[in-house]
Amino acid sequence: MREITADRSKPTPPDGSAVGTWRWAVGVVLAAAAGVGAVLAGGPLLASGCVLVLALAAGAVGWLAGERHREVLEREIGDRSLELRKALTELEIAQAETVRRLSMAVEFRDEDTGAHIERIGRFSTLLAEQIGMEEEFCERMVHAAPLHDVGKVAIPDAILLKPGKLTAEERAIVETHAEEGHRLLKGSSSAILDLAATIALSHHEKWDGSGYPRGILGETIPIEGRIVAIADVFDALTSDRVYRKAFTVEEAVAMMRAERGRHFDPVLLDAFLEVLGTSGPDAREQVRADPIAVADSALETFVTALSRADAEMAEGAVAQAIEDGIAAVEMPGEVIEPALRRVAELRERGEIDAERERAAMGIARRVLATLRRYMLGRNEEPRALEQIDESIEIIEGLLERAVAEDERRGRECTAPQAVG
Repeated sequence: MREITADRSKPTPPDGSAVGTWRWAVGVVLAAAAGVGAVLAGGPLLASGCVLVLALAAGAVGWLAGERHREVLEREIGDRSLELRKALTELEIAQAETVRRLSMAVEFRDEDTGAHIERIGRFSTLLAEQIGMEEEFCERMVHAAPLHDVGKVAIPDAILLKPGKLTAEERAIVETHAEEGHRLLKGSSSAILDLAATIALSHHEKWDGSGYPRGILGETIPIEGRIVAIADVFDALTSDRVYRKAFTVEEAVAMMRAERGRHFDPVLLDAFLEVLGTSGPDAREQVRADPIAVADSALETFVTALSRADAEMAEGAVAQAIEDGIAAVEMPGEVIEPALRRVAELRERGEIDAERERAAMGIARRVLATLRRYMLGRNEEPRALEQIDESIEIIEGLLERAVAEDERRGRECTAPQAVG
């Protein structure tokens, strides 16, 4: 298909330092020639002319010196501007990463952990590159597209995790996640989050106008929304759900072809099929990291999250570890319980207080409960669920003892002292 590209060829500007050196040389030669002429001149008229040339040359040299300084200053400003743009880009990515962790925590509540949002980022970027979008746009899509469903954070678990068919009322509640995601992300100074806000609002719109939340159609739907719509549906069709098994890539492609020009932008769908033709079934494959490194990284992140009382970061760390290949049933023994022991050590060393330690235990209990729901949805073995329940009981026991210990210390501090 025809790529949407722009001609970016520009003539190469002359080197500023070379031009400045040449100007200086001309000015100095003129000044020197005029000075020699003034000394050797036999008549007053000729001497006056040489002095005039000398004055003009001196002025030119002064102007050239100023021009040289201006060029140096412009380069310094350009370098500083480049550094500032780089810093701003890094800040935008950090902001997007924060929201991505929230998105991953939301997905962890659902049946697919954080894998779905990572694949949406990859598919969307591949499609954007295929149609020749600007490099800057594609770089932002990597970070923005995974935030498409962040509005699900506002959907109750009873509806989000319901294994059966949703009622009309429940479906209407689920559909509010598009507006909720837009509300959460809009108004940011970050170009990435601004792009993500548009994606959150528009990725459920359809080419024929039958989508939601606003029922817009055709090219009035932002192109980023049209791109993510295709990536989102493809990944949903080729993923397991509580109520059905995944379709094959071939079956998903056939179903999406049937919606060409109705649900999907026909040109973009054709481009996406070209992407699949190039990558093949491996388009959905995940890059697996070393299990030991994954577990160690998850443990460090989980300890940091507990010490900061950051529940979303904790859930995100567990979701990412599962996505990277650590079995859910191994998470209590590999990550959660060791992290709690590390938190207890921090408490003993006085690096965190008792209140922060109790908050960490509460977060760990919440993560384990979420992990249990996730394992239930995947029909794990009963013994695996028993292990989760045992971990929850251990944490509840620790939490009760910590509360009792704090109460005992409080009574000792307030007890009247004996008078000698």
